[in-house]
Amino acid sequence: MNQTRRTIAARDAGAGWRSPAIIAVAVFAAAPVAAMLWGALAVESSFQEGGGLSHLLGVNGARYIASTLLLCLVAGLGASVIGGACALLISLTQFPGRRALAIALALPFAIPAYVAAYAYGDLFGPFGALASLFGPAVLPEIRSLPGAAFILMLTTYPYVYLAMNAALSSRSAALMEAARSLGAAPRRAGMGLLLAASRPAFIGGLALALMEIAADYGVADYFGVQTLSVGIFRTWYGLGDLAAATQIAAGLFLVALILTIMESAGRRGHTAEDARAHRSSKRLKLSAPHAALAILICAAPVLFGFAAPAFVLIAKFDPDLSLGAGRDLASAGLNTAFVAIIGAAAAMALALVLAYASRRAKGNVMKALLRVATLGYAVPGAVMAIGVLALSAFAARITGVAMAGGLSVLLYAYVARFLTAGYNAAAGGLAQINPQMDAAARSLGAGPSRIVAGVHWPLARLSILSGAAIVAIDIAKELPATLLLRPFNFETLSTRIYRLASDERLADAAPAALILILLGLIPALALSVIADKNNRTRKSARKSRQTFAGAKANITA
Repeated sequence: MNQTRRTIAARDAGAGWRSPAIIAVAVFAAAPVAAMLWGALAVESSFQEGGGLSHLLGVNGARYIASTLLLCLVAGLGASVIGGACALLISLTQFPGRRALAIALALPFAIPAYVAAYAYGDLFGPFGALASLFGPAVLPEIRSLPGAAFILMLTTYPYVYLAMNAALSSRSAALMEAARSLGAAPRRAGMGLLLAASRPAFIGGLALALMEIAADYGVADYFGVQTLSVGIFRTWYGLGDLAAATQIAAGLFLVALILTIMESAGRRGHTAEDARAHRSSKRLKLSAPHAALAILICAAPVLFGFAAPAFVLIAKFDPDLSLGAGRDLASAGLNTAFVAIIGAAAAMALALVLAYASRRAKGNVMKALLRVATLGYAVPGAVMAIGVLALSAFAARITGVAMAGGLSVLLYAYVARFLTAGYNAAAGGLAQINPQMDAAARSLGAGPSRIVAGVHWPLARLSILSGAAIVAIDIAKELPATLLLRPFNFETLSTRIYRLASDERLADAAPAALILILLGLIPALALSVIADKNNRTRKSARKSRQTFAGAKANITA
């Protein structure tokens, strides 16, 4: 009894650090956004002649807002149609090559949108491969808003596809069978009942896709679309007006906040299905003409979203790099590795603190602070960078020490923005550990350090390392924040691609672009393989339950 009391007392005493830890991480992550909003709403900057308010609500601001919303509308509509159609076909029908296409449909995740834009810009350019085949006069103008929507549609549809595919695979085909038994045609059953059942997943995936579209800078800048992200760069670089840039960043943050609320509402609408509905059911086998059409529908996004830009870059790649080009590429690669490793380590350290603190966090206040601490992933890179600049300016007024640029502020922006990805991975790994295992270890005399090293790390190691890899890859691919905050003459792979492609030197940019694509293949393939494995696991579990039920019935008989 005394040992149990000591265990409970130790547990309660150790819980005292959790609330301050959550508060500290929330302040760290939210400080740039708060500084940006404060700078945008400050009276003295808002009503100055030519200040930030005139940039956001004036002619230029209206054009930025209209272009951003139109781009979101067109690209979001395309992403929802492609992702939803492919998810329906992969989840509910059977045709040759279905499993391979199920994995391949996530491959466009591997290509950063700005890299795909540079590849298509060269492909449709006056000296590109298509111009040599058909002539430049018949080619559409790719460097336009429709062209940008086309690129972003192809690189963001996997958000919708993966979300809907997971929802439809977990939903038993018993729903469709019930609808068809009532006389509904397959098309009506699929479009009506199953789409309604997967609506929360669809809304959540579409919201994530729209976040990426609204936050994009590389595609919009290269194709000449004046979005809010482009407006932030033009205002800061062209005018040097931080107050005006914070106003435009506040507008982009408002768009991201609306999409975040939309995504949260979609997840709240997701309800668990009765386990009795998860019985085995065969997919609808398509006839030869319909199977050919299904293959075409599912293969086209992979072809245009991954194969075409990758082929252009491979064709442009010259293995015989000059000594100077090779040295510059190596320097950019080392810089990228440095900031990615340091940023991922710092983000995962804070993520682990937050994950451990949230295990026993209770109350609406703590939940709200957790939401604030993990909001960074929804904040566009340009907004986070302007927030860090605004925070640095505010700190400079107080301390007299200016920190407008440098590795420290760049790493701060990385950690604040990608902390969410690390937290989700760490919290997911720790969630698999039953708290009773901690209590059992403490009852045997194990201290906190031994519990972490002997119990938590072996069980959550894969999730934590996966989270660190995802954060490092996200940092390597990040373009807007790196362009705004990098030190002078400090170049990463993403900024090298941006600089060379902007100068129409895609052949020189191809090696760095291919490296980023290879890095992006890691999470893209992992997501597809995990989803396919989960689907097969659920199917095997259903068969096991049916076998057990049959055996039990035979014994009873």
